[in-house]
Amino acid sequence: MGPDHAQLEIYYESKHGVLFNDQQHLMNLNAHPKRLTTKDMSVPTCSTCHMSGLDGLKVTHDTTERLSYWLFAAVSDKRPTYQRGQTEMKEVCLKCHTKTPIDVFYREAEQVVRDTNEKILVAAELVEGLRADGLLTPEPFDEPIEFLYFDLWHYYGRTAKHGAFMGGADFVQWHGNYELLRKTTELRAMVEDIRAKHEAR
Repeated sequence: MGPDHAQLEIYYESKHGVLFNDQQHLMNLNAHPKRLTTKDMSVPTCSTCHMSGLDGLKVTHDTTERLSYWLFAAVSDKRPTYQRGQTEMKEVCLKCHTKTPIDVFYREAEQVVRDTNEKILVAAELVEGLRADGLLTPEPFDEPIEFLYFDLWHYYGRTAKHGAFMGGADFVQWHGNYELLRKTTELRAMVEDIRAKHEAR
């Protein structure tokens, strides 16, 4: 929970989360994970997608096994197990959805990851430019701009990427991209101010 791990909030906002909260009284929440069917769970939870053996799928205790990107990183790359992770997660999706909307969902989510990576790289270049010119100290987190940059990627960049893969549009846009734009604008102003003060010396 919280801004750096907003998965629970994103789930509750997603269509899956809304439907689960409305219909959980109709579900068999005591079903054994190895024998779980879509009749027991007509709407997935976190464990359904990441761990359970829905309709005969393999059960796992590795919640990252069905993931395809390192979403926690500032700039998210594909995992070494990218193809396997995506294939296994899509197998879960196919228990309730058809292939076409699943492929569209993944294509759009991956585009959000690429767009977010680009925004983070722009911000990183601004900060690294100051560091390369000797305008920041070598110590981490002793200047306000370092906290601003950390918030930009750690909170808002990660939130946008997680929102994209979990179906939380509000977290992609309002809690993600809007904040990325706002923080980047603040970052640019701080960079200009630091450079102006240096030149005035």
